[in-house]
Amino acid sequence: MSIKTRQEYFLILRERYQKAASKKERSLLVSEACLSSGLHRKSVIRALNQVAKAKAAIEIMGRPRKYGDGCLELLKRLYRASDFQCSDKFKVMIPILLTQLRVPVDVNHREEVLRISASSIDRYLKAYRGQERRRRNTGTRPGSKAFKKIIPLKSLGNIAPRPGHLQADTVSHGGDNVRGDFIWSLTLTDEKVGYTLNQAVFGKSSKNILPAIRHVHEAMPFELITINTDNGTEFLNQYVYEYFHFISEKNTIPFPMTRSRAYRKNDNCHVEQKNWTSVRQLFGYERLEHKELVPLMNEIYRVQNLISNFFIPQMKLKSKVRVGAKIKKTYDTPKTPYQRILEEPSVTDEQKQRLRETYAKLNYFDLQEEREALLARFEDLKKELDSKKASG
Repeated sequence: MSIKTRQEYFLILRERYQKAASKKERSLLVSEACLSSGLHRKSVIRALNQVAKAKAAIEIMGRPRKYGDGCLELLKRLYRASDFQCSDKFKVMIPILLTQLRVPVDVNHREEVLRISASSIDRYLKAYRGQERRRRNTGTRPGSKAFKKIIPLKSLGNIAPRPGHLQADTVSHGGDNVRGDFIWSLTLTDEKVGYTLNQAVFGKSSKNILPAIRHVHEAMPFELITINTDNGTEFLNQYVYEYFHFISEKNTIPFPMTRSRAYRKNDNCHVEQKNWTSVRQLFGYERLEHKELVPLMNEIYRVQNLISNFFIPQMKLKSKVRVGAKIKKTYDTPKTPYQRILEEPSVTDEQKQRLRETYAKLNYFDLQEEREALLARFEDLKKELDSKKASG
């Protein structure tokens, strides 16, 4: 008996099985079905029951939902406010966001959101996650061989023992065409605590990059110990070399500048991984070729740097072990760069106090509104400049 024939046969037996007056009569029908179909008795009973329930309401199998619609709406609102962080970081941010939220929140929903786990956040918010297609384009040009001989390679395998070990990189805003002059973003990040600052410049000649390096260096809340760069001409030049050489002589410290191996991005991995969260999420991959946009971009970076350094948690890799064909990685508890700096004994009390005073003046949602307003102004100005260029 084929599967299709068997299904038709069970459909015929359905009414007789349902209308059977006694258990004995139903047992006889089951025995008949066993002889005809060759199935086990329990299989026949399950099949007849499934047929009997075919037109009944569909029952949702599995454990019922633990969190209600009100909790999920609050969770979605906070998730959007967090700029769509991963669940582990978002879980750490939830108490801060609830504290600074300026609208009333139901007490029960508040308790549920605080109680929800990172894995549950992944399940409930799965439909809201999205991925952006990343384009690969580079504008890095190799620096001169003379400075490659002067500036030493970074020592591999060393772990930064304290804040002050920086990594620097530039990100192109040239779009699909890297010819001509356009805007670049300079990023400096600390290896130990993840404190990150950005600055936009027009063109990446040494005369443009050096003021940006000086500005970001002076804005760091701790002293510079080392700075590692790639082999691009924006870093390996006389101006940048003399700047760091002067710092080392003035403060009687070793020359702080090192460089990565050519075509080895993992040597500068701490800053390379900031390209998406610190730059591309704000300005995307479009070509930005108007010098007038630079001041507004730096205002946006100023606000975004406060958000990312004081409110967005980061995870640090503790260990990684090869298990067969896979590598198992272990991370520490997500913390913001601000929290990590406060835990560092090498940072002075005066530096920590300045950071506490800055944090006390900040509100996450105020900063987010300010950033969105600046981004709207940026888009309007860019459209205006693009239309002028097209008409002129």
